[in-house]
Amino acid sequence: MTQVPVGFTLDTLTRKKIDKCRRKQKDARRHNRLSALLWLSQGRSTHEVAQLLGLCPRTIANWLQLYQRGGLDKLLTLDYQGDPG
Repeated sequence: MTQVPVGFTLDTLTRKKIDKCRRKQKDARRHNRLSALLWLSQGRSTHEVAQLLGLCPRTIANWLQLYQRGGLDKLLTLDYQGDPG
């Protein structure tokens, strides 16, 4: 089981900022990323969060790494281009 990195916490102000941003999100992908951060900060493992979102634990770990390296802006940047149709 993949665990949340030891010591990952969010201060109250940051949690409120993330929660507010999450509530405003219309894109489910961004909403999921923000939800994952909040759950990880509550001590849930990447495996637990992945199960809640129906994703791979590695994806959750990647999102956490994005946040730690680039903050919310980096986490909320969606680089996936998708099929143009």
